[in-house]
Amino acid sequence: MEILREILLTLHLLGMAIIVGGYFTVIRSPKVMPGMLHGAYLQLVTGLLLMGLAEMGDGDVNHMKLGIKLVVAILVTVFAFIGNKKQKAFAASAPAEGGAGVKVANPSATIAHLVVAFAVINVIVAVFIH
Repeated sequence: MEILREILLTLHLLGMAIIVGGYFTVIRSPKVMPGMLHGAYLQLVTGLLLMGLAEMGDGDVNHMKLGIKLVVAILVTVFAFIGNKKQKAFAASAPAEGGAGVKVANPSATIAHLVVAFAVINVIVAVFIH
């Protein structure tokens, strides 16, 4: 079981790295990248599996911490999903709207900031709440 926990934890951390790394690759023109959505899905699924393993173990489980992390992970996933849909709609309509030299604001920029902010909040909860 310990090997499974380590594999899931590695995938969980990789999901967070995908979210934050995807954001920093487009930080000058923020948008929700498809990879950020996939990273959010990966974090949510592996987090739920890690919660199940923790419940099956012999040690004490901090249910408050896990509840907070679950709510924040759901928020990250929802924000990433909404931002990805807005980004796809924006990309599909961009050639029709933009004229010569007219820059149209990206509607998923604010949501991209929210996705990363809540992902970082989740890391802070994981590290500092015992």
